[in-house]
Amino acid sequence: MLRSRRLGVVMRSKQQAQANAARHVAADDWEATFRQMALYDFATDVNIGFVLAYFRSFAVPQISEALLATGEITQRPGKRSTDTGIVVYEIITHGFDSERGRTMVSLLRRVHAGVPGTDDDFLYVLISLLIAPLRWLDSHGWRAVEPTERAAAHRFFFELGQRIGLEIIPSSYDEAAVFFDDYEASHVAPSAAGIALTTSALPAFTIKLPYLVRRWDREILGALIGDVRVSVALGLPSPARGLTAAVRALLWVRNLRTAHSAPSELPVFASGAATTIYPTGYLLSEIGPPESSR
Repeated sequence: MLRSRRLGVVMRSKQQAQANAARHVAADDWEATFRQMALYDFATDVNIGFVLAYFRSFAVPQISEALLATGEITQRPGKRSTDTGIVVYEIITHGFDSERGRTMVSLLRRVHAGVPGTDDDFLYVLISLLIAPLRWLDSHGWRAVEPTERAAAHRFFFELGQRIGLEIIPSSYDEAAVFFDDYEASHVAPSAAGIALTTSALPAFTIKLPYLVRRWDREILGALIGDVRVSVALGLPSPARGLTAAVRALLWVRNLRTAHSAPSELPVFASGAATTIYPTGYLLSEIGPPESSR
């Protein structure tokens, strides 16, 4: 009983310390606030949210058909998913006005210039990177997201949208959430292209799972997405109640351990670091599709 109380005190102390720090960050220091969230305080959860956002875009037929036509995800699925993460994390780590940040924004502009789609389609892909991680945190995070942190996350993707040429972007997190929900309500639907992309992209997700549960990768992805409509559109089976309960239990244990552990001093991302796709590290010039297809 005494040990339990002590652990509770430690958990509340860590939560309070991070929350206080977030509240006192200056409003114009949103880049630093979001960097702290994504690389340190909520590193695992933000990464999960980015993965879920990546798959959710396949649930929109016109987006999945445009992506399928490029051939990038079906021909080089591991590189495409890795590169997508690298682009976002390079900007988060170094900032929009750094040389590396500007290089990644320029890459995004070039890559998307030749991809067909409406302004709402491109905005949805962008807003997914904001809403999916924050909603995941709201449901499964080890502590509550502070208003300052939520505003910083919105400002980051608002800035990214402006820099890649989007003209109309929701001016607040709440407005972005309304757009996200309305867009999905009218656009999410099953399609052959969406199922093909999910099948191609799935191995990059599966390899990150513990070996013993990889046979249930599709069910686990569906459980993490937590939206039957999206899962059906992606061709994913409905997860069994037992699997969903197991995932929630594991997340609860993870949150307990996170709350009781010391804050991480190392960021979740390091520029140029080795990955499965880039075993000796990478140069920014290697990120993205070949020049001929940009």
